[in-house]
Amino acid sequence: MSTPPKKSVVEQLLSIAATPDASIKRKIAREKFGDDYKLLLIENVLNHFKNLKDIEVADSDRAYTAEIERRDGKNMYFSPSDGWVAVLDEDIALYQINFEWLLRVIMNALNIAGRHKPKEILKEKIWALGQHRIERQLINIIVARNIGNDTVFEELKNYLNNHHTVRNTALVIALDKNIPVHMLLPNQNELIRIDEAIKWDKDNFELNTAFLAGKMGGTISKPGFSNGYRTLISNGKTYEFTLKQSEALEAMHLAGKPIHQTEILAQTTSQQGNKLRELFKGKGGKIHDAWNVIIKSDRKGNYWLEC
Repeated sequence: MSTPPKKSVVEQLLSIAATPDASIKRKIAREKFGDDYKLLLIENVLNHFKNLKDIEVADSDRAYTAEIERRDGKNMYFSPSDGWVAVLDEDIALYQINFEWLLRVIMNALNIAGRHKPKEILKEKIWALGQHRIERQLINIIVARNIGNDTVFEELKNYLNNHHTVRNTALVIALDKNIPVHMLLPNQNELIRIDEAIKWDKDNFELNTAFLAGKMGGTISKPGFSNGYRTLISNGKTYEFTLKQSEALEAMHLAGKPIHQTEILAQTTSQQGNKLRELFKGKGGKIHDAWNVIIKSDRKGNYWLEC
């Protein structure tokens, strides 16, 4: 796929993807996509899904649902006033989005095509694209749709809880335009709508990778910590921590109360003995700037955070 598809085409496809089975009637698709319709069929972007078994019709100013039957080689329904009426194929033929194509378009826009094959977590709902370098930042990327559906959202949360903790967070790109404001992901994983990242000033489909990378790198939780506890912003000052220090900070943060240093160190991979202070010493024995400012103690071995 050398040239990105038209932004308008992808936008229409995303609106179809928001429906439960990502399908559209042939007649409506032809009207919606205009001159691009035939190309979408040729490139298998839209594939025949199924034919409707009934149709909404009006008869003597009364609307009702009529069952479709195959008669004399034609699709027909029975009308009390007109008898058997033929139905055009385009009125009952449903076409479905080829998600393999759509995911490839998204991966191309992220400059990660060909690195990993998407892993389907929930059929035609959730895909893990793997970890990729976006604007020099390694990001785990997940694409999901219909996450307003309870079943889909629960499956997404279960996957994140099992595979993406606060030290290995993921960016979930939702294909849906409407996401409930109360919808929060576990473990500081981030959720954005794909339309937030689309470059709307472009004619072809492009994504703002700097925005996506910034969304992950600049994500601040309530106590001021970034994903993975490697950065803290408090009172206008930025603190940076090593991986092992971040493990201790996570333990203290999750405890939410004073906790003894032996218990803190037990939750880290540090080999610094039984003194938390040693973990926060840098080269030359200099203590970290956050010590006694953010990291507080009762001088009896109990520590807590004040951000």
